[in-house]
Amino acid sequence: MSGPANKLYFGDCLDVMREDVDDESVDLIYLDPPFNSKRLYNAFIGGAQWVAFNDTWRWHEAVDDFHEVAGRLDIASAMEGLRLMLGEGPELAYLAYMANRLVECRRVLKPTGSIWLHCDPTMSHYLKVLMDGMFGAKNFKNEIVWRKYGGRKNNAAYRFTTQYDVLLFYGASSNARFYPVFEPLSPGAAREYRHTDDAGRRYRMARRGKGYETEGGRRRIYLDESPGSAIGNLWTEKGLQLAQSAKERLGYPTQKPLALLERVVKAGSREGDVVLDPFCGCGTTLHAAQALRRHWIGIDVCVNACKVIEKRLRENFDSLWNDVEFIGMPKTRDDAKTLADLDKFRFERWAASLVDGMEANKHQRGDKGIDGYGRLPIRKGRFIDIVSQVKGGGAGPGDVQAFNGARQQAGADLGIFTCFEDRVTPRMRDAAASTGRFMDVPVVQIYTVEDYFAGRRPQMPKAA
Repeated sequence: MSGPANKLYFGDCLDVMREDVDDESVDLIYLDPPFNSKRLYNAFIGGAQWVAFNDTWRWHEAVDDFHEVAGRLDIASAMEGLRLMLGEGPELAYLAYMANRLVECRRVLKPTGSIWLHCDPTMSHYLKVLMDGMFGAKNFKNEIVWRKYGGRKNNAAYRFTTQYDVLLFYGASSNARFYPVFEPLSPGAAREYRHTDDAGRRYRMARRGKGYETEGGRRRIYLDESPGSAIGNLWTEKGLQLAQSAKERLGYPTQKPLALLERVVKAGSREGDVVLDPFCGCGTTLHAAQALRRHWIGIDVCVNACKVIEKRLRENFDSLWNDVEFIGMPKTRDDAKTLADLDKFRFERWAASLVDGMEANKHQRGDKGIDGYGRLPIRKGRFIDIVSQVKGGGAGPGDVQAFNGARQQAGADLGIFTCFEDRVTPRMRDAAASTGRFMDVPVVQIYTVEDYFAGRRPQMPKAA
């Protein structure tokens, strides 16, 4: 398959799309962003539990997002209406965050392309208002209802159990391509092919059509030439539900079935087209695109997600990795130093996640000295909490002591202080040692970028 290289980016999709994705260069966008569920999502991979993403939102963290989009003619009235209705709180913060990224999705999408936004009833109605403004209400194609669960029943005490998500399907223009997807004919539909020709082929009679045999002004439609029944917007098949096979499950929160993404990719693109997933998580969209011979661009702000994707693609496509550009993840100490000099926030996000079980803060300003969080299982039902702080530049014993104070305030059991080896002094190591021990390991440990590339890991309590 020739064409543009497949690319996996570590970083915020807003920055990556603005800096690295050209105008009108993408044929299909599928995005499964945070839902504003007000939950902390954890992943269980490789024996460790780590924070995949924190789906909570605060207005003061989204003010810049809001003002960037509130001045756009296409959605200014929608944003102002939402502000008046919802107030300046978490819901508007989430919608401002999404609107800013949808602007970039609109820019990179070809006029013949389509976008499929995966959401749930929490925010789907507000997101549709944004997308009507961004892509045009006339380019709305479908609201697809995907039934996530099959026989699952919860005894909800105060409401009916929610068993579905929503996919909002829009074209970039009236020229957006769509390729119908078919399912096998039901027994009832197959019985309509009640005629048999001399060769034993079953057919039914329909209106006259060019290229068909006609009888009395009608034409034959043969059963063995039928593509099946066109699929509608209610997706309830068992093969699309969340109960994936053990082989497919990766332990990643919000993982979607491969069959679901294969349907989306087939419906909105052709072989050789470019598929973009700005929130690619564990890489199901990329897996589907690769299996269906599309080119792809994946973006995720979670370091561990990028590691999961790399492992997944290596295991499923032996020869693929030579054709992938892995962008934004340092491969050497010098790469890390360059990243720290050029983009301190991206370096911080990467370095806060070097330890298995750790993931960086979603918000990097006003973080009270904590750059990353993690949880480590030590026995059934018992976890310890870990926090990290990153220093890409100068550091001293006072920084270690201040970090220990932030750790205590956060209620964490252990702290990982990450920096470059040439910044570490004996007095810093003394300050770390003075914090004491938790179970059988130091409470605060200094962990360097050089340690990471040498394969050394911090000490962790032994699992009981």
